[in-house]
Amino acid sequence: MKGKILTLLRASEETISGETLIDKLGITHVSLEAHIATLRDLGYGIEVTPGGYRLTGSPDALYPWEFPTRQSNIHYFEETGSTMDVAKNLAQNGCAHQTVVIAGRQTKGRGRMKRTWQSSDGGLYFTMVLRPSLPPSQCFKANFVASRMLSQTLREKYGVSAMVKWPNDILVDGRKLSGMLAEMETEGSKVSFITIGIGINVNNDPTSVEPNAISLKEILGRDVSRKELLSDFLDAFEARMDDIASHDVIAEWKQHSITLNQKVRIVTTREVSEGVAIDVDANGALLLEQADGTVMTIVYGDCFLI
Repeated sequence: MKGKILTLLRASEETISGETLIDKLGITHVSLEAHIATLRDLGYGIEVTPGGYRLTGSPDALYPWEFPTRQSNIHYFEETGSTMDVAKNLAQNGCAHQTVVIAGRQTKGRGRMKRTWQSSDGGLYFTMVLRPSLPPSQCFKANFVASRMLSQTLREKYGVSAMVKWPNDILVDGRKLSGMLAEMETEGSKVSFITIGIGINVNNDPTSVEPNAISLKEILGRDVSRKELLSDFLDAFEARMDDIASHDVIAEWKQHSITLNQKVRIVTTREVSEGVAIDVDANGALLLEQADGTVMTIVYGDCFLI
């Protein structure tokens, strides 16, 4: 109902009478007033006059009703431990494909290799639940599509020279703008679901805890609508996932890669290796040429540019 009220208010530059809203929405005057009061408490600028109501401003909000075409699949939390944990629980309880869990902030945000993802106010933190028609061996493609489409969204919509770093970070001028974490659960030989968690530094300042990070606000010199960024990304990502079989996902990812032909350090749970990243193979693994000429195939790990 809050979304319907906002849609009507946004469609008119004039004041809308309470009677008109009540008639269009099929609710009582008491219910309308209660919804208007809640929206105002949530930060929406709604002018209340004897003649009715007028929308004067909206917050940078990520509430489900701000995403009308996918509202039923959006779960928003002002604060939660980790969107990955919430999404996994929803997935195990049968939530729909392309469910999205969003947090205003996380208290236990997770990155790769059990690292903590700092999740202060102003950033964009969300996890997607996917149920793709892919065998488990091909599900790595979803990660590459996600990083590729986020990079493309940042380039096309914001003019940001975003580059992808293996396996799925987004860098701008060598500084980290976004990180991703993917997990998969299977049932026998079939994929039950994939969760992809994404953290993007939007209007927050991450440099106090990660000096080599950067935010969109710092790059552009202005605040950025997280709602618009998320909507643009989800539109691009979902469209590409729908026809994933017809695209060479790895080749597309390589077009914006900052990793290839660079000297890198790879950190895994077992070892640290250095060399030149010469390629990413058809299975998404990084091929690392070491000083003695041998080539290592690295399936999972953290990659640092030297």
